[in-house]
Amino acid sequence: MFESAQYLEELKRRYRLSSDYALAKKLGIAQPEANLLRRGMKVPKPELCIKTARLLGKNPVELLLIAQKDKAPAEAKEYWRLALTAVDVMLHVPASPRYIPKKVEAIGRELRELDSQTLTYEGAAANAEAVRLMESTERTVDAIMERWNIWKKGEALYPSYLLANQDAVRRHVTIRRLLILSRAQMDNQAQVADAIQIMDDQHRAGIKIYFTFREELNRSPAFQRLEQDFNKYGAAQDINAAMFDGEIMIFSGSYGQVLLGLVGEPTPITMIKRLQITWKAEVLRELDPAPLFDMTRYVFHYDGAESFKTQLARFTGMSHEISVGAV
Repeated sequence: MFESAQYLEELKRRYRLSSDYALAKKLGIAQPEANLLRRGMKVPKPELCIKTARLLGKNPVELLLIAQKDKAPAEAKEYWRLALTAVDVMLHVPASPRYIPKKVEAIGRELRELDSQTLTYEGAAANAEAVRLMESTERTVDAIMERWNIWKKGEALYPSYLLANQDAVRRHVTIRRLLILSRAQMDNQAQVADAIQIMDDQHRAGIKIYFTFREELNRSPAFQRLEQDFNKYGAAQDINAAMFDGEIMIFSGSYGQVLLGLVGEPTPITMIKRLQITWKAEVLRELDPAPLFDMTRYVFHYDGAESFKTQLARFTGMSHEISVGAV
């Protein structure tokens, strides 16, 4: 029996129509057609859906979708049911508080993007979405970060995203994160201290933290290809990216600085200005950062400040030799 028949039964009750003849007259159709429609043996045409909806004081879209679901083959009915659910939500959104319609509007934008297999977020929403993605992860996260300083205390990812990482570890999610450090950064003692603090924070949270020096990593053809692929898909020049459960990826499209605080000296904070989340198979295949963790010639596991300083001394000494040789 078609679900659209329920609306005709409701129409009969509301207008106290005692027969299919009276129902037919009310709708302006023949009595045999009214009988078939009421018994759920025929799907009403769009114009009849609209007329019935108006008589019942309902939105015609609701009846039109019901009719489409009734006509659809069994394997497609679920999609029409989902569409009807979405429309039902939209039809009953209260005007206040303003948060509710704004929230529904945001959900609608996301739903429209789903077909492209990519979601884009900007501003504060970008940082919040990274937390939600971490909260939904069940098995693994592989991440690489050139803008690693946004993990510092007082910066955008601290503490909300770090806490989400820590909770994921408690759920037995294996997180590997690679920080890419440059020579210019490592020549600055304050930035060296920041890098150690960030890696200590991650290490204590149960994250498998790794580091590499950009100038050494540049020698790897595999990394060069990966960098080109990130650029191809619109990633920021400084790569911040992560793969979750091998099935969905997040990467930064751009960064921006905002001033935090209205009283006294404002604090500049680096924010992910534009964030992309994608589950396109070809993008996941090309941008998978997992192979970087196997480059033991360039990539080192962080197990404390002392061993890091040993590698740093080797790198800065080597970089100095290269620099002198070039002169």
